[in-house]
Amino acid sequence: MKTLRRYAGRGITTLAVAANLQVLAALVALWVVFSAWEPATFFTGNNSLNIARQASVLVVVALAQMFALLIGGFDISVGANMGFSGVVAARIMIEHGGVTVGVVAGLLAGALIGLVNGILIGPLRVSPFAATLGMLTLLLGLGNILSDGQSVGNLPASFSQIGGSDWGRIPSSVALAALAVALAWLVLARTRLGLYVYGVGGSRNTARLVGVRVYAYEIAAYVLCGLFASFAGIILAARLSVGQTESGAGFELLSIAAAVIGGTAIGGGIGRVSGALLGAVFIQVLTNGLDVVGVGVYVQGMVTGIVIVAAGVVGLMRDPDFLQRVRVCVPARGRITDARWLGSTSPR
Repeated sequence: MKTLRRYAGRGITTLAVAANLQVLAALVALWVVFSAWEPATFFTGNNSLNIARQASVLVVVALAQMFALLIGGFDISVGANMGFSGVVAARIMIEHGGVTVGVVAGLLAGALIGLVNGILIGPLRVSPFAATLGMLTLLLGLGNILSDGQSVGNLPASFSQIGGSDWGRIPSSVALAALAVALAWLVLARTRLGLYVYGVGGSRNTARLVGVRVYAYEIAAYVLCGLFASFAGIILAARLSVGQTESGAGFELLSIAAAVIGGTAIGGGIGRVSGALLGAVFIQVLTNGLDVVGVGVYVQGMVTGIVIVAAGVVGLMRDPDFLQRVRVCVPARGRITDARWLGSTSPR
C-alpha cells in the first residue's frame, strides 16, 4: 500500500501544483491583454458572466475527461455522450412529464455508456481510441433514432431554468459546474476510489502487485467519466432548451485540451481538479477574447491548437526524468538512438 501511495501521490505533488500556477499566470496575462485591447467590450461585468456561463459546460466535461486520463486512457465519446444524454432526458420529460425523472434517466444513460467503455477498455483490453470512437459513432446513430433526426423541444420551463436562469447573482449553470468540481474533488482527494485511480494510472503493475483490482477501478473511472459527461450534456440541453444529438460536437477535443492544459498527464496518474477547472476557463477566455477582438473562427482553431501543443510540451518538460531521457536518446553526436522516451512517462 505504501508503494501504491507513492505513485498515487504523484497526482497531488508539486508537479501538479506548478502546472496550476503556470496556467493561472497565463490566464491572468491573457485577461490583462484582452482587457487592454478591448476594455469597453471585454473588461465588463456582463462579458465576465458570459465567459462563466460558456465555461461551465466545458468545466464539467473536462472533469469527465480527467477521470479517463488519470486512469491512463481517454474518452473521445464524451461529446456524443452529452448529446445522447440530453436527448434521453428530453424524450423522457416529454413522454412522462417529469423533469426529475428525465434528468435521472439522462444521468443513468451516461453512466451506462461509461460502464460499457470501461468494460471494453479494462477487462477486454480494447484500446481507448477504438472503444470510445466506436461508442461515439453508436451514440450518434442512437441519438438520431430517438430524436427522429431532429431537435427535441417543447421542454418544461422548469428544466430550462436549470441551465439558463440565475440563482441569486450566480448563473445556474455556473453553480452546477461548481457542484461538479466539488464532487470530483471529493472523489479524487477524499476517497479510496480516488487513491486507486491515481495509483492505477501511475503504475498498473504496481497496483496489481499490491492487490488492487485494476480492472474494477478502470471501469469505475470510465463510469465517472460517463456520468460527468452526461451531467454536462443535461446542463447544455437546459441552456439550449432542446435535446440535440450533435449538441456536444467538439467537446471531446476541448475536454482533452482543458485537462492537458491544466496539467493532467495523458499517460495517467497526474492531475488535479483545480487544473481541469483552470484549463477550461483558460480556453473559454481565449475563445471569448479572440471573438471580441474580431479574430475569425478558423484562426481561433489554429490558435487553440497551438496552445494545446504548447501545453503538451510543457507537461512533458515538467517530468523530472525528461532531461535524463533526452541525454540518453540524444548523445553527443546528436543522433537519436532510442525513441522509447516518446512513450508514456509513467511506469506501467
